[in-house]
Amino acid sequence: MVPTDLPKWGIDPVPTKHRILRGFDYFILWSSFGVGLLVFSAGSFLSEAPFYQAILAIIIGSVAGSILLSMAGKIGSDHAIPSLIGIRPAFGLYGSYLAAILNIIQLIGWTTFEILILSKAAQQLTNIHVTFVWNIIFGGIIAIFGIFGPLFLVKQWLSKFAIWIVYGSSIIILITLLSQNLPNAISVVGKDMSFFVALDIVIAMPISWMPLVSDYNRFARTSKGAFAGTLIGFSITNVIFYLGGLLLGFGDISSIIISIQGILFGFILLVMIVDEVDNAFADIYSAAISSQSIFHNLNQRHLIIGFSIASTILAIFVSIEGYEQFLLLIGALFIPLFGVLLTDYFILKRGRYQNNMLYGNTVIKIGYPAVVSWFMGALLYYLLSDYSPIYLSQLSTIGSTIPSLIVSSLSYLLITSLHFRFKVIKNRI
Repeated sequence: MVPTDLPKWGIDPVPTKHRILRGFDYFILWSSFGVGLLVFSAGSFLSEAPFYQAILAIIIGSVAGSILLSMAGKIGSDHAIPSLIGIRPAFGLYGSYLAAILNIIQLIGWTTFEILILSKAAQQLTNIHVTFVWNIIFGGIIAIFGIFGPLFLVKQWLSKFAIWIVYGSSIIILITLLSQNLPNAISVVGKDMSFFVALDIVIAMPISWMPLVSDYNRFARTSKGAFAGTLIGFSITNVIFYLGGLLLGFGDISSIIISIQGILFGFILLVMIVDEVDNAFADIYSAAISSQSIFHNLNQRHLIIGFSIASTILAIFVSIEGYEQFLLLIGALFIPLFGVLLTDYFILKRGRYQNNMLYGNTVIKIGYPAVVSWFMGALLYYLLSDYSPIYLSQLSTIGSTIPSLIVSSLSYLLITSLHFRFKVIKNRI
């Protein structure tokens, strides 16, 4: 039985009686979230790297990124709290507000891209080319899913029906692409993309889910089950779809849709459309949760409807060509943020936050060490990217993700240590 008042819970800890999702449920949920036409597009960028390096980057990046994703989700499943509440002990109340605002912006962006993809796919499948009508249809469907909430999605939709068809279709897609495109993909010599840049592109996908993961993993019966289900489920589908994008070799969404439509007379494309709605639902639901972390009394259903409308309107004006730059922005903002958060939770706080660190007047106003370290990691990520004003080709080969993650983590440890020593000296004086 799905509780009809689920969306009203907002940012409060999930009551024990409603923490009902098992490890297998999370395997299903995160397998579904790892599937998508946009992942095909991201995988196609890897065609600029040597084939075997691209394969290695897909495997390592998917597993490493999914481990980070699962670790972030463990904070939510340990304490039954949503993502943006979980960063308060490190970043403080106002620091979490800044992260929430950025998260809302990126989630509206993701939903806009999802609606664009869904509209293109539906037009190709039906040959009915009325973009704004499809935008409205899918915007409405996404809003309905968001209102029902994640327990309905897992228990009544994915586990009973959708995920099994999606997995079957994914295997068919991969077998088809391997049989048709593998010899050509192996023979094509990559351009100048290094292994670490390819790794950046792969890790970007699981990282993009980190600001959302606890919004869903807070419903876990056990943290261990949620961790394992998230890690295994997302790793598998991320590998499949990045590999599919690599085998296709082109990133144009329209071309990808046409290629998939040719498999099983369009049935596979229909399945992809169905599953893409799940991803967009997750974005809208989490955007509402992030908003409530700032404005606690806002009605969640109204937020879901409002964000769905905003994304539907934006889909009319936004071009899918901005997708690669969008992935870069996500990496620059959220990789260092979670480098700081994971360091705080697993190293400094030893895997435990107290309730007074999360809610009420006892929450610190702003965690300066965390915010400064976040900024340093984000700046480094940007400077090492292709879009840097001081771009150096010899530095670009090391990628941005790993340096940003390491620098933000080490900076936080150093600044926190210095901050603590300064307070001790000040108290003695």
